[in-house]
Amino acid sequence: MYDPMVLSTVKQAALVVIDMQNDFVADRGAFAQAGFNVKKYQALESTIVNMLSFARAQLMPVIFVQMVHNDENDGNGAWVQRRKEKQHPNSCREGTWGVEWYGKIRPSEKDYIVRKHRYTAFINPEFDSLLKSLSIETLIVTGINTNTCVESTVRDAHHRDYHVVVVKDATTCAFEDAYEPSLQNIERHFGAVITSEEWYSYFLSNEEKVESS
Repeated sequence: MYDPMVLSTVKQAALVVIDMQNDFVADRGAFAQAGFNVKKYQALESTIVNMLSFARAQLMPVIFVQMVHNDENDGNGAWVQRRKEKQHPNSCREGTWGVEWYGKIRPSEKDYIVRKHRYTAFINPEFDSLLKSLSIETLIVTGINTNTCVESTVRDAHHRDYHVVVVKDATTCAFEDAYEPSLQNIERHFGAVITSEEWYSYFLSNEEKVESS
């Protein structure tokens, strides 16, 4: 049975936070300046901060995935050409305030940071290497955007035989018509989708089982 409780508590898991950065989330970031509603991103802050505290208390590895663009990794191909044509916000440029973490969502000294320059975290080989070095079997995924960076990372994780649990109240996306379809697609084909309360309950349930045994 593909049980998210087992995937979260029995399998070796890591909490992954994707792209919670100023340019995407903050009021004066590139996305807000381009007219996107960033309030939905900001609303994730308390949920993710609480999950971070809980994961660290459980000694669960925490991995921050950070979008970082520069002239070298932009390239001259389809990625940069499409972004220019679609007038995509010029976000998360290396060395700028916009690339930094938003609000209270910040890595601790013991957390890991993996940089990327495309939607999927696996574009950086160091991500897969880190997961293997930590013997990770399950990714507990949070962050933005559900239908792009989150789903792309989830797909690639599944293709590499990692289990995936996406926490639906810890992710959102720019376009309302993309959020639910993306979660449905993930649940149907790539992993499990749960709430943060369900995630907490798995650990409490395990503790109760240990105490009663």
